[in-house]
Amino acid sequence: MNTKTFLLAQIHRAKLDSDKCLVELLDMMSQALMRTDSAEIDWHLMNDLVDDDILLIIVLTDAGLSINFNEVLLREGVKYVMAFGLELPY
Repeated sequence: MNTKTFLLAQIHRAKLDSDKCLVELLDMMSQALMRTDSAEIDWHLMNDLVDDDILLIIVLTDAGLSINFNEVLLREGVKYVMAFGLELPY
């Protein structure tokens, strides 16, 4: 559950600092993550995937996101969201 909460917080931080053109993408990413069962996220963690990879899998396999956005944009969206983890204050 901590991973899901962390990823949602990352998306929220990215949304606060993003242009309006990204709001729909970030909202849909958040919704896709909320629909994902915590057990599925735990399974990915047990198979040595990191947070970035887990979010990417969730985003790429979500029907709504894959219909509305192409794969390259979704990958870049995940990179954008996860970049906020590198800027955590001390």
